[in-house]
Amino acid sequence: MNVFNPPHFLRHIGMPTLREFTEVHLLGPHLSLDWTQEDAGLPAMLSQAVEALASELPTRAITDAARKDIADALGFWYDDLRRCHLMANPLAVQEFLLTCREDGDALAAFADRDDREKAMWMFAFRDEAFRQAELHLSFLAKTNGRYWKKHRIDAALAPSSDRTQLEAFSQAVADLYQTAGAGKATHIEVSQREGSIQITLYVEGPVTALTHFSHNHFRRITTRIALETALLYQPDTGCVETIVKGGAKNHKAVLQLFGEHLVNRQLNPEEIEPKRYRLNALRDGLDPFEDWAPYGIRKVRLRRATLTPRGRSGESIQIEASDAEHQPDALTIARQRLKVSHAFETKYSLDAATLIVYPSAPMRRGHFSFNVFASGSSTIKNLAARHQPMAQAVLSALNVVDPDEPVRPEPAEAAVRV
Repeated sequence: MNVFNPPHFLRHIGMPTLREFTEVHLLGPHLSLDWTQEDAGLPAMLSQAVEALASELPTRAITDAARKDIADALGFWYDDLRRCHLMANPLAVQEFLLTCREDGDALAAFADRDDREKAMWMFAFRDEAFRQAELHLSFLAKTNGRYWKKHRIDAALAPSSDRTQLEAFSQAVADLYQTAGAGKATHIEVSQREGSIQITLYVEGPVTALTHFSHNHFRRITTRIALETALLYQPDTGCVETIVKGGAKNHKAVLQLFGEHLVNRQLNPEEIEPKRYRLNALRDGLDPFEDWAPYGIRKVRLRRATLTPRGRSGESIQIEASDAEHQPDALTIARQRLKVSHAFETKYSLDAATLIVYPSAPMRRGHFSFNVFASGSSTIKNLAARHQPMAQAVLSALNVVDPDEPVRPEPAEAAVRV
């Protein structure tokens, strides 16, 4: 389920995960629960107890301080469940396993739990590892997006982990954003993952007006949304990826501040341009082989295609086909539509495409899909780990990328937020 609904989410959580998560949560001490009931009724019991607490809180005879503590705990309850919901997927579980590969207790806890329960267990008992996975997937979801760039700087640098230097770096970035109305408050986090160092920082953004409901009353409040900035450095190669608002100048400025405050060296970042993909190769059809079986694939179809006029201004055309395996794909529909509506007066290039893959092995939905862009990016990294090699093989077989060429990720629509 893509839309988060707390009662629906909790219905998929069994014992003992439900009880473990509740008892260690801030809200746990404020709830009176009978855990001896039948397992099937526990999620509904918990949801009803939380809703009852929220509804009676405004009239409960307690001090204002106690009321605020409970209100804060309720806010964290919904927010933390949503974070677990966003991390209840195979990609996040893969990160958990990678982080906890030598943690016997975590591996034992994972043995008989589904993805939702694994996310909740990690949040409750390995909160630091949960946060590191959350930060990494959030960065991954934004790569090749509007605010992402990749540069090459000096290799083998050892960024300082000294809190004073980190705070100085974050304050310098905040000063950079002040021209856009940002404030001075900052928060910075550092995480490491298999030879890479990620620095994520938040700067107090401009004043924003929000409308919301509080205690069943409609209210307007002003707040300052955090401006998210991140830097992922690979010491072995010197490659550094940045997510920065404000254009190319700000990317280089942040890297220079990184050098000044955290590695005590003046850096001269060299931008790495992504290599374009040969997406027009898909116009020849998606079946260059008699059989996709060697790849563990039954069939590949073009689910969606975006075509733009080549060499002149004009209107882009997006073609969408059914996901049914035996229906005409987007390429077939495009040929028919362009022939009738445009009489080939303009040559079109394929700028973006969605490929749908039907694996030979059974899977719940029967297929998976991913996006590829001529600019040089894809959403392959957002697929389940077992499907990523298949997708890479499809692009290589169709001559979209060179063999063994890594496919760069593109943000998914439902990106993990930090």
